[in-house]
Amino acid sequence: MFLLFLRTLLVYAAVIGGLRFTGKRQLGELSTSEFAVTILVSELASIPIQDTAVPLLGGILPLATLLAVEVLVSCLCRRSSRARRLLCGNPCVVIRDGAFDDAMLCRLRLAPEDILSALRLAGVTRVQDVRRAVVEPNGQLSVIPRAGRQPLTADDLHQAQQEQGVPLVLVSEGRLIRRNARQLGKTDAEILRLCRGRGAASLEQVFLLTLDDCGNAFLQLRSGGDA
Repeated sequence: MFLLFLRTLLVYAAVIGGLRFTGKRQLGELSTSEFAVTILVSELASIPIQDTAVPLLGGILPLATLLAVEVLVSCLCRRSSRARRLLCGNPCVVIRDGAFDDAMLCRLRLAPEDILSALRLAGVTRVQDVRRAVVEPNGQLSVIPRAGRQPLTADDLHQAQQEQGVPLVLVSEGRLIRRNARQLGKTDAEILRLCRGRGAASLEQVFLLTLDDCGNAFLQLRSGGDA
């Protein structure tokens, strides 16, 4: 019994340490690969606990291998937008200007009732009030209401509200994301002019640049200053 107790504590410590090392987010924010790893880790961790005939190292080694692969996949997704799209997926717009996108719902195998339920959880009762609704890669629904339905702030009382769109990443850590640029109809020269107009002499100086279809831009320089 003491040996079983000790093995359980060691496996528990190994799982906690491994998950902390891989930088896991909250359960509701796990990507597809992270969720798969979480399930496999739970299965592998139970083997050396239930079967004392299995060497403890033989139970921990598969855990370490799986978590190491997940770290490598995370690094690959961070460096390659193509790998990130393949393994994690893309945000998908399911509502545009108060109307469902039937083709996208079919592609995601979602019913309108599923989206309506998520809208109610977000505090929205009418589809007409939604400018954009986006199913994120982690499965959550992001809702962007129309200008007239956006919650007021103190600043809004002194200025007219502006429409907001879905921001797309155009530059990430000095790298131009041409797929998003084509989606917004922006050329390389236009993006460079946008960067220069906000204090960046070149793309290499840009940590992050986002732009939505309403022209709202956000730029952060590598030095940490916002523009």
